[in-house]
Amino acid sequence: MKQHTKWFVAALAVASGLVFANSVQAQAITGTTYLSNINPAAASYTGYWNTPLTTITSTPTGLEFNAPGGTGSFSTMYYAIPAGQQTPLNPLDTQVTFHFLWNSGNAVAGVNVLFALDDSMGGTDYYGTGYNVPTPGLNSYTFALQAPNQAHVAAGAIINGMNFQIDPANVSGNYDITYSSITLSQVPEPTTLALVGLGTAGLLAFRRRK
Repeated sequence: MKQHTKWFVAALAVASGLVFANSVQAQAITGTTYLSNINPAAASYTGYWNTPLTTITSTPTGLEFNAPGGTGSFSTMYYAIPAGQQTPLNPLDTQVTFHFLWNSGNAVAGVNVLFALDDSMGGTDYYGTGYNVPTPGLNSYTFALQAPNQAHVAAGAIINGMNFQIDPANVSGNYDITYSSITLSQVPEPTTLALVGLGTAGLLAFRRRK
């Protein structure tokens, strides 16, 4: 009987983990984990991101901007995602997670890093970090999808364009930032979280019994 209990507990733990993984699986909006497949030459720019002020490079971890800080207008880049890169989305997606790398730069005060998502039903919504001093290395933000993005994704829309922005006014000297990834996912439901907790407890019980 004890052996059957062990197998049941282990199976429950694995099943709970699978439910959790399936429920929150993220979709990258350009079809790859990182924004590395964006062609910088196919985008349009304003502000300090106009060449030759800025060097824009596609890297294994995203799209890197080496640009001047200082007073002036927002620096922006708009990119229409080609049909071959557009990703089918889960209509249950309710949040967007944004990662960027602050590689270098003296942010003497908060820097607002923004992006906008255009969907195939005509919705455009902006998401921003607020005026925070970036952490050296990885910075991660998760936002609830705004309307109309959320309503349109739920109706079957895809993300077909994006706009990156940064306010460089509070950066002294050059800065280097990599826009790393943008993914959509759904928030785990309470029942899913409960199953995960039960599965974790099952694994712990299984290990104790061994």
